[in-house]
Amino acid sequence: MSADKIFEDDMTNPEGRFELLSAYIDGEVTRDEEELVEKWLSDDVNFRRLYQQQLKLRQLLIELPVPVAANSSVKAETEVMVNRVFAEIDKRSQRRKWKMAGIGLAAATVVGIFGSIFTINTSPQFSPVTNNIRPTAPIAEEPILIAMEEPLVPLPKSMVTK
Repeated sequence: MSADKIFEDDMTNPEGRFELLSAYIDGEVTRDEEELVEKWLSDDVNFRRLYQQQLKLRQLLIELPVPVAANSSVKAETEVMVNRVFAEIDKRSQRRKWKMAGIGLAAATVVGIFGSIFTINTSPQFSPVTNNIRPTAPIAEEPILIAMEEPLVPLPKSMVTK
């Protein structure tokens, strides 16, 4: 059996024929593969129909609109819109921060006012006006005793060494 015959037998399955047709359309086949595909196109009506469908599909893919270029006006408009959205988010965030700071300041003021109201005249020892600190009597100095030979406090018998 020749190598061409083995190759042709491998290409009889539909997947192999389709892959070879796709490579043929893209111009990626060898001379032998090209002859084989052209033989199939001349002999098989269904294969010719598949070939026409593939050519039409390829042309439609080529004609698809290209995404907008990087420096177009649509991109500039998109950037402007994105910047506006982020600016609004930042503005709302700043407002929220100022509201929270105002609420915290109001709460601290209320706590300070109520705290000072309830501490006036309730405990005179902490009031600076009524706080009369009397000086204490001077402490008499005592001499320092150092025990060199005998302890100042008698030790238990178990600790006395013989």
